[in-house]
Amino acid sequence: MSAETSVPSWRAGCDSLRARIRSLPDILGAALVRPIQPVRLAVRPATGFVVTGVGSSAAHARFLVFLLAEGLGLRARFRPLGDFLDPSALDTRTDILIVISQGLSPNARVALQHADNWAGRVLLTATTAAGAKRDGKDEKAALLAELEASGVEVHPFPAGEDEYDTLVRVVGPLVGYLVAIRLVHALAAALGRTLPIQADQLALIPARVAAAPEVVATILDGTRDLVERLGGPLTLLATGGYAELAENLRYKVLEGMLRPLPPVFDLMHLAHGPYQQMHAHPMTLVALTRTTLASEPAMLARVEAMLVPERHRLVRLPATLPGPLAVFEHEALMNELMVRVIEADGLDQVSWPGRGADAPLYDVRASPKSHPSVAFVGGAHSRTPASTDAASRRLEMLTWPEMARLLAAEALTAVIPLGSTEQHGAHLPFATDTRIAEALGVRFCARVPEAILLPTLPLGCASEHMGFQGTLDLRAETLSAVLIDIVASLRTHGFARAFIFSAHGGNVDALTEALPTLRVAGKPMLVSAHAALADLTRLWHEASAEHGIGASVSGHHAGEYETSIVRALWPGAVREDAVARGLVTATDDPQSLFYPSLATHAPSGTVGDPRAADAARGERYLEAWVAELVSTYQLEKKSAYTTGR
Repeated sequence: MSAETSVPSWRAGCDSLRARIRSLPDILGAALVRPIQPVRLAVRPATGFVVTGVGSSAAHARFLVFLLAEGLGLRARFRPLGDFLDPSALDTRTDILIVISQGLSPNARVALQHADNWAGRVLLTATTAAGAKRDGKDEKAALLAELEASGVEVHPFPAGEDEYDTLVRVVGPLVGYLVAIRLVHALAAALGRTLPIQADQLALIPARVAAAPEVVATILDGTRDLVERLGGPLTLLATGGYAELAENLRYKVLEGMLRPLPPVFDLMHLAHGPYQQMHAHPMTLVALTRTTLASEPAMLARVEAMLVPERHRLVRLPATLPGPLAVFEHEALMNELMVRVIEADGLDQVSWPGRGADAPLYDVRASPKSHPSVAFVGGAHSRTPASTDAASRRLEMLTWPEMARLLAAEALTAVIPLGSTEQHGAHLPFATDTRIAEALGVRFCARVPEAILLPTLPLGCASEHMGFQGTLDLRAETLSAVLIDIVASLRTHGFARAFIFSAHGGNVDALTEALPTLRVAGKPMLVSAHAALADLTRLWHEASAEHGIGASVSGHHAGEYETSIVRALWPGAVREDAVARGLVTATDDPQSLFYPSLATHAPSGTVGDPRAADAARGERYLEAWVAELVSTYQLEKKSAYTTGR
């Protein structure tokens, strides 16, 4: 074919996506009549499930967690793939691990190592040994054989193995949801339970997916300028917990339309911040409506009354399938909108921006070594295993010659997490703050390459909790003296920086008072800290508000926020029979509740309502918290360089 008649790569990508979208009803219809693969796992001895994935597979993982928890009443939680970089932090030998990865990416393999950590391992993937060999990917074929030989139970996607010539994917996301449903059906059969999703409801999916082009044509109502119709940034709206199932719809915008990742808000949350932010700017609101919810039309009418016609548009994407099955229709509708934008803008889905340049992260994979580690590959961007091994980031796991080599090689930051041993109501253990501080430290070091994690200090200033038996309290001067001695040791050894943070609010005053002394002249070392209690409280309540949880329920101690985090990190530690509403009160001065003794105002030891706590939210709370810590650290580090310190 001559250069004059060759098809541009953007057109080839657009045509490929359209062809796949047209094939979806047939693919789904064929998959529905295939027999359900039974599970071989010994599910009864296990106490729960941990599910992970990245990209669109993360959406499948959250969907599967919803089905396991809401459909079968089982304990299930989502863990981001980054958590598996440090497998020593995942002591879950009574849980079954489920990894979802359409293409069996190098990243997904990180989670599948260390079989001894799990009661069982399951892989959901579109990759097959035959297909991998056909495509010349013998390493993938060998890996699949190795995983199955090691006891990993593989449940294949019915399609989507060859969907890698475009950045965005349309087959894998839809069939992935179906695979998740069928896996839960198999688990229900093994446990003698029934999943509420019935076969006659599933049978409606292909027809509703096939109807998407007609539905979108009606929505657009003959509008020629699609880009104008979807002008400005996009925001997705949903009702209630369905917003958490809409994760992959956001990637239709990010990877498909090559626009910024849109937020997804619960309808009720729109008036609590998002509306005020968007009021003066152009914005298109895409409402993921469900005709099975009688309350939605009236709520959307209220939303429309708030919009400024010159700047705002509201586009409704209606789904008729019940419950979580609505995601199939919304996927199909967003596919149709997406491919029209790709065509209107001439977006190149074959030679997309950054293609191949993502190797330093995309190619992070499980190391063949037997000890907990991660190998980094990617040519000039590679990092040596010695500086990135998970064990080498924790002081307690190193020897002195190893530490000496690390200090000689680069300017290191010592991370000092502060915990406490104090009461946390009748439902959480004394070690709550210490465990949370430890988890934050691990996540911080995963994001800051020069960081070395010191052991978490398990004792803190907790006089306000001394009215409850078992609490251990350090005087402020004692904690200050310990920190001064630790920092002096770090200076002697040649650390460039120290970063201190606390997961217990009672430590913050002592830390603030100690900082001037910690920063004294001597052997040069920058000491910084996250030591603003008001900022920590704001972080807690803003993170909770993102999920529709009010500040008084989120609480200040052992409420929804902390209990959600413990359910994510240490679920067996929650005394479920003792979870009860504590002191629930709106206050601008929470410290007045705690001092001189919390027992005076909250005899149960709980400030907040932990009954709404959820492990999936706990993971997100941790992510928001560690992002705040990293931001504080980076700003102080940048300021130090700017000012010559």
